[in-house]
Amino acid sequence: MLSFDSCGDRPLVMIVDDDEFMLEFISDTLSEEYQVISLDNGLQLLAQAQIHRPQLILADVQMPDIDGYTLCQRIKQDPALAEIPVLFLSALDSLEDRLRGFEVGAEDFVNKPINPKMLLSKVAKVLELAEERQQLKSQAQWATNTAMLAMTSMSETGMLLEILKQLNECTSIQTLATNTLDSIRLFELEGVVQLLYGDNQRLTLNHRGPATALEISVLQHIISMDRIIQFKNRLSINYPHVQLIVNNLPIEDEERCGRLRDHLATLVQAVEVRLQALYDQQLAQQRGNLIHQTLGSLGQMLHDIDRQQRDHQVNTMALLDTLLHRVEGALVGLQLTERQETALVNLVRDSFEELSEAYQANYALQNRLGEVIHQLEMVKSN
Repeated sequence: MLSFDSCGDRPLVMIVDDDEFMLEFISDTLSEEYQVISLDNGLQLLAQAQIHRPQLILADVQMPDIDGYTLCQRIKQDPALAEIPVLFLSALDSLEDRLRGFEVGAEDFVNKPINPKMLLSKVAKVLELAEERQQLKSQAQWATNTAMLAMTSMSETGMLLEILKQLNECTSIQTLATNTLDSIRLFELEGVVQLLYGDNQRLTLNHRGPATALEISVLQHIISMDRIIQFKNRLSINYPHVQLIVNNLPIEDEERCGRLRDHLATLVQAVEVRLQALYDQQLAQQRGNLIHQTLGSLGQMLHDIDRQQRDHQVNTMALLDTLLHRVEGALVGLQLTERQETALVNLVRDSFEELSEAYQANYALQNRLGEVIHQLEMVKSN
């Protein structure tokens, strides 16, 4: 059965499922946003995919002619179809099922019974990732070809030393992840790398760009496993903040395979060290910015206090001086004897002198505060 719902220039999605009700349900869900071709067997899908070249294939895992795993494997083995992402439809959700899907190259699973919102969300995400990969493909290919040409005359050990040097020069976490993948490609390997940093932040990339949901799921499982695990031609290397999965270890060459395991372990350890250094630098920069802002605020606050106190001292001394002259003038009208007037004036003057001495001590303290403000301004400017 072939059903084709055309919607102009919208992305083309091909669906294969032997359950007629499920096929119609998924087609109706997607048809408002995508062109949809619905088929009920995998062999027919392979033939139609050669003709229509869809942007995405949704395949049921359990089908009578060929199952979804075999179908996906045949798609990925065909150079004309290999770039088309495959999304599995399945009620199976064990780690074994996901590892098998990961092994044949699927993007992710959509679990049955299907939630329409989840389906639309996963389809949109996979198509977005596919577009990003296409944009990066030409740039990555050029960079890889250039690097391979420069490294062809090097021995594996020399190549590793050069890789470690380049990794140590990375100035951002994004560049570190990209260089890690570029580095393993120099050994003619492909894989997925995950960097964990900060408060539960992660960056997960494959050689085409952002990692698939299935790749991320597998990486999350290996975090708690042994440091180095090999399963057939797949190799995982697991450090506290760095996880690497290699997909195509040359197991037919046992000696080279052993060397590569050693090289990759050294490489991932170097990435772990550099990642920690980059994160420490980020923290130091953040703390430095915070200290700089705090010094600025503190300096301004002290400057304001200093200005207010100096203004207060000047105003207070002026008021005291005015008060002294008023007292002297008032004494004339009190009809005191000369001796009484002299004694009272001297008492007032002595009290004003004591106040003046107290203010002089305060001036010394105020000058020290001014020196502190000046030092804070110098620290801030540096």
